[in-house]
Amino acid sequence: MSRLPMANHRVRPPEIMLDGQWDFLLVDSPAAAPDGWNMRMPPLDGWRSIDVPGVWTLQDTGDHPHYTNIVMPWDEQPPHAPDANPTGLYCTTFDRPDGDRVVVAFGGAESLLAVWCNGTFVGMGKDSRLDSSFDLTPHLVDGENLLSVMVPRWSDATWIEDQDHWFHGGLHRSVWLYTTGSQWIEDVVFDADYDHQTGDGTLAATVEVAATGVIPAGWQARVTFGGTSKDADVPASPTPTGIHALVDAYDFHGHKAHVSFAAPDVEPWSAESPVLHDVRVDLVDADGVSHQSIDAKVGFRRVGITGRQLRVNGAPILVAGVNRHDHDPDTGKTVSVEDMRAELHTMKQHNINAVRTSHYPNDPALLDLCDELGLYVIDEANVESHARHDSLLHSGVFDAAVLERVRRMVLRDRSHACVIGWSLGNESGHAPVHNAAAAWIRQVDPTRFVQYEGGINNSWGDRGDAAGPGSRHRTPSPGERSITDVICPMYASVEQITEWAEWVEQTDGDDRPLILCEFNHAMGNSNGGLDQYWEAFRSHTALGGGFIWDWRDQGIRQATEDGEEWWAYGGHFGDEPNDGNFCINGLVDPDGIPHPAMRELKWLARPVAVSYDDGAVTVENRRSHTSLDDVAISWQVESDGTPMGSGELELPAIAPGESATWELPIPTPRIMPAHEMTLTFTTSLKKGSDPFFQKGVRPLWAEDDQVVAWDQVVLVRNGDELAPPSSTETVGTQGLNPLLAAIVDCLRPTIWRAPVDNDGVAQGWMSEISGVRPRWLAWGIDQLRVVEDETDGNTRRRVLHGANDERLVHHVELVVESPTRVHVRETMEVPAAWDDIPRVGSTFELDGRFQQLEWYGLGPDETYPDRRAGSVLGHWKSTVADQWHAYVVPQEHGHHHETRWFSLSNGGATLRISCDGNLGFAARNHHDDALTAATTLAEVQPAETVEVHVDAGMRGLGTGACGPDAAPEFRIGPGRYEWSWSMEVVAAAP
Repeated sequence: MSRLPMANHRVRPPEIMLDGQWDFLLVDSPAAAPDGWNMRMPPLDGWRSIDVPGVWTLQDTGDHPHYTNIVMPWDEQPPHAPDANPTGLYCTTFDRPDGDRVVVAFGGAESLLAVWCNGTFVGMGKDSRLDSSFDLTPHLVDGENLLSVMVPRWSDATWIEDQDHWFHGGLHRSVWLYTTGSQWIEDVVFDADYDHQTGDGTLAATVEVAATGVIPAGWQARVTFGGTSKDADVPASPTPTGIHALVDAYDFHGHKAHVSFAAPDVEPWSAESPVLHDVRVDLVDADGVSHQSIDAKVGFRRVGITGRQLRVNGAPILVAGVNRHDHDPDTGKTVSVEDMRAELHTMKQHNINAVRTSHYPNDPALLDLCDELGLYVIDEANVESHARHDSLLHSGVFDAAVLERVRRMVLRDRSHACVIGWSLGNESGHAPVHNAAAAWIRQVDPTRFVQYEGGINNSWGDRGDAAGPGSRHRTPSPGERSITDVICPMYASVEQITEWAEWVEQTDGDDRPLILCEFNHAMGNSNGGLDQYWEAFRSHTALGGGFIWDWRDQGIRQATEDGEEWWAYGGHFGDEPNDGNFCINGLVDPDGIPHPAMRELKWLARPVAVSYDDGAVTVENRRSHTSLDDVAISWQVESDGTPMGSGELELPAIAPGESATWELPIPTPRIMPAHEMTLTFTTSLKKGSDPFFQKGVRPLWAEDDQVVAWDQVVLVRNGDELAPPSSTETVGTQGLNPLLAAIVDCLRPTIWRAPVDNDGVAQGWMSEISGVRPRWLAWGIDQLRVVEDETDGNTRRRVLHGANDERLVHHVELVVESPTRVHVRETMEVPAAWDDIPRVGSTFELDGRFQQLEWYGLGPDETYPDRRAGSVLGHWKSTVADQWHAYVVPQEHGHHHETRWFSLSNGGATLRISCDGNLGFAARNHHDDALTAATTLAEVQPAETVEVHVDAGMRGLGTGACGPDAAPEFRIGPGRYEWSWSMEVVAAAP
């Protein structure tokens, strides 16, 4: 209501910021607002100050955040909102600025915005994630003016803003004023096209002008680009009468001026090389006087889909993307530009090249940063009706709102080079309004593709699974094809997308690429099987990558009375109903610190791959648009993790998408037969050379010596088997070193791990149905009872029962080679009923002073059977304390897969564990029992002892909280397991 038309955000410059402290009053509902509240100058009695921008739900107002994934936070039926509706009343003052016309812009308000100026109603806006602007001019007085705003937390619009995120309330983005003359630039649209075949570009600028009255003849738009200015006439206002009115009815196309430039041999824009060019637009009168100027940056590029591949500037791209919510752990939906930049820097440092703005348009400042730093963007409309997925948008009630949200998003963001595609929203079924919205976009902006997961949900969602692969292996219907140019399922399995790719390659039954809009759900210790997706992406050209769900854990910072910080999630604020910790599913924690899985993604999305075989090295340039002139590749040979030689590769010119092979004599030192040798290549950005930002300058996002890729080749693989014990004679344990004796005494079998979220969440209603965890608890494997315990010399046999008296049988045999060295042989028999268990291994505890940790195996981070592709074999040094990874919900962590040996030292003595057959291990100050019981970080503390695990088997991580579980080959089933290892105490080096 009275909201100004949407336009390029450059025409709404924040001249006068109104951010800061506003007077604020929270009332129970809009009807509870005090009489005359919007006519009183602050400060107001009984009111308080509040930060703008900011959500009141995190500013001690007594009204708290509420998290749900699907269900609405109330019991009403659509389109109604509850009568109990917390409503924020805001007031501030400002002096009337100079200018014929004064406009106020609100960057975002959740969920409804009503505005008064000096007590007079100005207008109203819905759509929490796009700005609303209002002309204040008729309501202003000279000097001080009063601006009053009402923001109800809930409205009918909340039904189509049912995204998987926190519900907040308030003015969560900036508020500002800007002024214009009586004629002004209403909108500017830039279309910077690039022809990769000629290397030339074309810049077309459309400048729309508006006025408080008529626009006289002689006004022009002047566009300056590349040192050249061009003027174009702005059509004057039509003549209202006579023959001229009849002619203007057909000849007048609005107050729009069109200017175009040829840009021969222009440097194009891409995520790899985000070159931007300056453009200036002036509105000049008949005398050539400029009345308004706008500065902008444009990137020349062309987006297209051909041959079932998404292409930018003619080259196919592989999307290594993430879904991003607006989230700050302290301010909720309010995210500063500095924090946005930090987010994008972290993405770029980990080879992420694309962002889906899930599930609403982000602040335009983020798009400016994506233009600048180089990230592709799928811009998504603020439409999700998850609680009424299949019915709400078929009602027709929200048709106008959906169309308006899609339209306003496109009008705001269409001049950004980074935006390569439009999304109609998320999880809202498939209604006629979606087809209408897609048709509108194609008419207004044919330069980008349109996607919508709801258009293929019947084939790829749960319904598609029920219908079988035949629902996916078919030519799309006209309705489906018209709604989405991309097959964009969520959480499809590797098998499903691979089968589809093979089908489409054989039949040519679909001309669209498949790009997963959501996949590899990153909840807690997660992202198992990510390498299998990337293998599929690189094996089938029709598979164009995807967007991991999601970027950041949406925890909210809290603290205990002792000041210890922890992260809150659904239910911690008394918010009912809620979906627990289902909002904790990011690749980085709430503070933006990467989880270990980020290293896996970084390696899989690496822009350079190096291999070595039979004396020759092959370097593959996986980039789409840039050469490898800006990188340096070093190599290092190691024997059992000890460096033996190193050097630098002399790279030839390697074009995008190409590779080169040449002879590379690697000096291979003589090594002992039981040792193994590795060759590791590390690719780093050169200092002072960069195709990403500007020539001769290190990328803005890069750290010093930024590593972008690595690869390892095992040249000699030995030592997988331990040397046999020096003596097989059974020797008693009476004379053992006290440390070994203590380990022998407390050594016990274990098949339990503190469940990761993908095993099954422990919070909320999902705990009863989610994952394999309920089965584990029903089996009682978290509390096994020893029912038999027999010792015969150096052999011990134990029988343990679960809840249903199923028998786990464990044997351990000790071969004492010396007082300081013991060889351990173990067997375990897992009953048939326990067909999917967490682990197979043994565990013991050490004095808490054993904190120095070394290992030879995969590293440097924690690794699991299905999340190890990005790790390398080496000799690693760390501490037990540093094995702790603070997942928001405490859970299994710190495992190291395929380890040859590890050692723990207290500074005076060292315990070395040598593994037969490359076992897994963990050494942690946080024990399994405490991790299992804890629901927040405040509930778990380091123990006084170190819990050590030696694992013959560890279940994979998978993504079962939302998506495919660990693949069958990474599950631990019933049967007989055998493993062996040795432990030795060695004195510390002098």
